[in-house]
Amino acid sequence: MTPVFTEVLTWPLLWLAVIVFGAYTTQAMTGFGSIIIALALGAHLYPLQQLLPVLVALNVPLCLYLVIRHRRHLQGRLLVTEILPWMGLGLGLGVLLAGVIRGQWLEQLFGLLVVVLASRELWRLRAPRARPAGGLTGMRLSLGGAGIVHGLYASGGPLLVHALGRRQLPPAAMRCTLMTVWLIFNSTLLVIYVWRGQWTQEVLAQTLWLLPLIPPGVVLGEWLHARVSVRGFYILLQVLLVISGLALMVGTTSG
Repeated sequence: MTPVFTEVLTWPLLWLAVIVFGAYTTQAMTGFGSIIIALALGAHLYPLQQLLPVLVALNVPLCLYLVIRHRRHLQGRLLVTEILPWMGLGLGLGVLLAGVIRGQWLEQLFGLLVVVLASRELWRLRAPRARPAGGLTGMRLSLGGAGIVHGLYASGGPLLVHALGRRQLPPAAMRCTLMTVWLIFNSTLLVIYVWRGQWTQEVLAQTLWLLPLIPPGVVLGEWLHARVSVRGFYILLQVLLVISGLALMVGTTSG
């Protein structure tokens, strides 16, 4: 065993393993949440800039497997005509800003936005026939914002879920479409991290140590996904958004 592999096997890494298992189980169940949850909690253990490449790299095989398995549920037209163009523009801007913007305040502001949006949707969902409000312009603004946040922190899930919530997609369609978005954009971010020199030997070692947690997380997430009702699914999504937003407001530190 090489020295770098023995050096990374520490208590912080073991705690991160617990966080990663829970976070990626959540994503296998709902289609999002792994990076924002792991980032909000794991930032207590490692610098943000060290965590991001690890979490993004772990996300790619999870998304690839689930997209291939559930590809029949993919909303291809929505993906190509709305999500990729508008979120892609935001992603490019976010990647550019990532080299300039620093500070915990930005993450806290994002967390506040997530909590406000999710709380509003929970209020609408309190009635059995509640329907999300907003038109095409609002959805596109949310998609662009999701891209910017994803370029900055690989955590565009809350705003993307908020945007797609207007379409009231079935849970399987929502999950597969989200997974496809993360597969495309996180693969892109991974290349950018390598190009910027963020993909170090230590990051590689941490990724390989944590990779075996993904298969059991997928199995548990799939099991949970099949046992949650449609209405329960959407309520769970919004509750997850609130928890994620609060965690970002009070728990993250800048790298």
